[in-house]
Amino acid sequence: MSLTHRSAPSVARRRLTAPFFEIGPKNLLHLAEIVDVALAAEAAGRQHDVSVIVTVPAPLIAPVRAAVPGVLVFAQSMDGDEIGPSVGTVIAETLVDAGADGVMLNHDSHPLDGESLERAIRRASANGLLTMVCAGSDDEAAALALLSPTVVLYEPPALIGTSDRADRPWIGAIDARMRSIAPSVLMMHAGGVSSPADVYDIMKVGASGTGSTSGVLGARSPRDAAAEFIEAARRGFDAATARLPAS
Repeated sequence: MSLTHRSAPSVARRRLTAPFFEIGPKNLLHLAEIVDVALAAEAAGRQHDVSVIVTVPAPLIAPVRAAVPGVLVFAQSMDGDEIGPSVGTVIAETLVDAGADGVMLNHDSHPLDGESLERAIRRASANGLLTMVCAGSDDEAAALALLSPTVVLYEPPALIGTSDRADRPWIGAIDARMRSIAPSVLMMHAGGVSSPADVYDIMKVGASGTGSTSGVLGARSPRDAAAEFIEAARRGFDAATARLPAS
């Protein structure tokens, strides 16, 4: 039997602008719980003019997008395969059809080798998906910038999953380096973001965005935590903007 694939009609994709905040529930929550937190994040994002990303397992993209239309819904990963006879892979076209706005790539728990990552970024971008690509070092971030992702998420492995408040003296230097290489790439800093104070500290030194999983989901009220973290992102971003020299 011969199958002919017809390209899906082009759909206007949503943009991502700073400041933004990402919540990644991994595989910790059921759908109803994800929607509950995402609704609170959506309301806070609208109130404070902060873009909100919720990164979810691929099977939950469509229901989360339908239930919470005001957030950007990202997939947790993607394969670089094209449409064809592969089985068990997640490809760009199916993410688009499910309603995804973007995809996270190269997370510390789901790394990709260089060739696979480059292919995945290229295929996601060609299909109109936003790309958030994780880097754990300055050189890795700089190399990724050359591939023109939407966001580089700078997340030192030693900070992932930690809860102690940590200084991040590298933010200013790596952000300046990235601007010199690819000024359109948004810089996100995360890892060990456990409180609104962490969010504020990251944003006030010039980050475009940040995010948290354990800090939000481990709170007594994840809904309240989501709102507090997002409000802190706005305050930190405004503090950074206030210090910028007039153009």
